[in-house]
Amino acid sequence: MARRSRKKQRVPSLSEDLIVEILSRVPYRSLCRFKCVSKSWLAICCDPDLRKKSPQTLSGFFCYSRHEDDDTNLHGLSFLNLSGRGRPLVDPSPPFLEGYEGPLFLHCCSSLLLWKVWRSSPFDPEYVVSNPATEKWILLPRPEARHPAPLVRLGFDPAVPSCFYVFMFVTNQYDGVTGVEIYSSETGGWTFRRSEWEDYTTLIHDTQTVFFNGTLYSTTTDLSLVSIDAEGTTWRKISMPLNYIRDLNEDDGFIMHSQGRLYAMHIDFHNDNQLSVWALGTKSNEQWTLEHTANITQLLGRLHRSRYEFYILIATHPERNLIFFTGGLHGELMSYDMDKQEINAICTLQEYFMAPCLPYIPCFVDWSLPLGMVTKS
Repeated sequence: MARRSRKKQRVPSLSEDLIVEILSRVPYRSLCRFKCVSKSWLAICCDPDLRKKSPQTLSGFFCYSRHEDDDTNLHGLSFLNLSGRGRPLVDPSPPFLEGYEGPLFLHCCSSLLLWKVWRSSPFDPEYVVSNPATEKWILLPRPEARHPAPLVRLGFDPAVPSCFYVFMFVTNQYDGVTGVEIYSSETGGWTFRRSEWEDYTTLIHDTQTVFFNGTLYSTTTDLSLVSIDAEGTTWRKISMPLNYIRDLNEDDGFIMHSQGRLYAMHIDFHNDNQLSVWALGTKSNEQWTLEHTANITQLLGRLHRSRYEFYILIATHPERNLIFFTGGLHGELMSYDMDKQEINAICTLQEYFMAPCLPYIPCFVDWSLPLGMVTKS
């Protein structure tokens, strides 16, 4: 009887203000799930003010679909949830600009996407920055100078979401960087700075750059790390910590940012997929420190690497000692917990290419931009 009585007791209902306060402390992907609780929760979770307060973290990856004949996804960009399951959290569809051709996807930086569009020729492009979370996009003004086939990268830090930057690197006939045009969303204009790196410093076009603490980091063809701040006043170049590894390629210098530090990583497939992780010191002591090593093949329970077993590093978790990579014998997306020294298979990638898989963190902040620059998709 006592058990039946307890079952009949009603749980005290919470006020809407208290529910909003609780929900403002959970990540956005949790809000998406909570929409299914009831109609009243659906209305609360769709409130734009609540989404802006909600803390954001890694929610998934932008990757390329293998279905090239899909007429609904001509640009090929798709979104894969971090869990590997469920409906995509966001839609990476490009913005539509009347009178323009494209868009061609160029880059992803945490929360924003960079596209190239053109009116008459792809050799005379303009650039668009879009936010998949808010479905807003911005057509950037043209820089005063025209640069042939520039390397363009986006700079956005979710920790400082009030502005973003676009870096257009100017190169000579040998692809060496001679300068950079920097767009700031705060000013709404471009600023040119002449390069202070060594002559013939060449960036790797397919590398994933990292932006945090107001600085853009990238790797070069001579396996160096280069950086430039958002004002274009501080240029640095140091060697990557990969000298002992044999048969290196120029794209082996993988860098990522996590928990306020910059990391360099490498998986040596000549040595049974040995993972090495280095951390970069402060500006006063820019030295690499070996932080972690692990043998992926052994962690997966095998003694030796199979002939066709390769792994591609794609991301680190911004708040945990967690590394993500793709590949293996079954073509999977996997995570490696450095603290527990455990590998977790998230999902197979039958519908997607192994790389690139670009990490995504939702952002719902509205920018204070010049009038007429923000457009709703």
